[in-house]
Amino acid sequence: MIKSITAVVNPDNRDIAQMLTEDEGGLGIKPKDVEAVIWSHSHFDHVGDPSTFPTTTDLVVGPGVKAASWPGWPSNPEGKVLDADAEGRVVREVRFGDEDGQGGLMIGRFRAMDYFGDGSFYLLDAPGHAVGHMCGLARVTPSSAAGGSSFVFMGADGCHHAGVLRPTEYLPLPGTVGSCPGALLQQLHPHGSAVRPFFSVSPQLFPDHETALETVRKMEEIDASEDILVVIAHDLSLRGQIDFYPKDINGWKKTAVRDKTRWLFCRDFEGGIEGNG
Repeated sequence: MIKSITAVVNPDNRDIAQMLTEDEGGLGIKPKDVEAVIWSHSHFDHVGDPSTFPTTTDLVVGPGVKAASWPGWPSNPEGKVLDADAEGRVVREVRFGDEDGQGGLMIGRFRAMDYFGDGSFYLLDAPGHAVGHMCGLARVTPSSAAGGSSFVFMGADGCHHAGVLRPTEYLPLPGTVGSCPGALLQQLHPHGSAVRPFFSVSPQLFPDHETALETVRKMEEIDASEDILVVIAHDLSLRGQIDFYPKDINGWKKTAVRDKTRWLFCRDFEGGIEGNG
């Protein structure tokens, strides 16, 4: 049996604006310099506190979020976000081309928006978990004679566990994971498969379920690229493996972070492995 664990972890009790103000990394970026705050979606554990930024900082949200979120609390006693999140500032809602995706920018099978217009950062339409849910794709190194660009895919809540993304036909379960035989992990797999993910997203947490499943399939394709590091918001297996701000993640490919962390989520199965040992 595989135990399911959900946790909300805040590695730093400070809010983002406070971290920028204190500027421990000496980067010289202050809250007043931030052009926009982007919400992947409007759930409490992802919105932060936009009111700590000056009103010159826009709030960028996904399709349908404005109508679904405001008026917020306290104007709406049932509001899931705060009036203060948007008060006095411009709230910009992203549009992803035509409704059917034709004629718009696509990254893989995701509808996309080139945020700065220079190919350095994209917002991706990733519905299913919440209204207007978006992912991000940042180019962290340029292409060169040695190889193509490298990217970080910020999966937000496209899924909550890396076992929803792996293994797949693109990334089969290897012969060994650390010191554990892949065959033993395959015995724990609900379908006994080396090419199907261990888990799937639940209808309770992903209410537009069929759409969420399709978003996951798109993420699986992105996850197969050797040039893209996929980071999802609740993936505890990455804790201690990648640095937090103000350090950067640009050198992840050179330091083989993807290879080192790809199957770390299998540590969650230790109880099941011991029971089968």
